[in-house]
Amino acid sequence: MFKLELREKVKSFLNDTGATVTSFCKKIEISPTYYYKWINNNVEFSDQLINRINNFLNEVYAK
Repeated sequence: MFKLELREKVKSFLNDTGATVTSFCKKIEISPTYYYKWINNNVEFSDQLINRINNFLNEVYAK
């Protein structure tokens, strides 16, 4: 359930900010292909990557 929520948070971030998938992927250091596999539930991100995404989103929304 937590990971599903993270997918929703990321989608909301992209919609709210107008950021592109490519720019988001560069910020969290993954490929757009890997991102799309994750969004479509084909792969699961590691805990380390999940923490990196959460930290990034927290930083952005704290501003």
